Amino acid sequence: MNYLCKLVKGYLLAFIIFLILTTVITIFIKFTSVPESFSVYYLIAAMCIATLFLGIFSGKLIGKKGLLSAIGLSAVFVFLIVFGINCTYFQDLTLNSFRAQYGIPVVIGGIGGIIGVNVKK
Repeated sequence: MNYLCKLVKGYLLAFIIFLILTTVITIFIKFTSVPESFSVYYLIAAMCIATLFLGIFSGKLIGKKGLLSAIGLSAVFVFLIVFGINCTYFQDLTLNSFRAQYGIPVVIGGIGGIIGVNVKK
């Protein structure tokens, strides 16, 4: 049970990081002349930072096989983000919703898992 609580804590912190970064990016786009057409790339960058943190957290928590565990947890994280966005704005979820670009945060999360396993406790 303690392991599950720590895992939920890692997800919550990753979602908080994602929400803060998304808010900062939104404010940045609103008050500067940055084109809104790049918003998907900013969203992916925010997911990369959040999944990197999640990967490091899970690597430290699990202690072995950091790449596999972090890739799995990061894939679930990205799925939840895309699912939430699609249900909020489009009321459906199709396979077209998942782009190859969403694989980048999953890979970054895996790298975070490798880093997390190798960090001294």
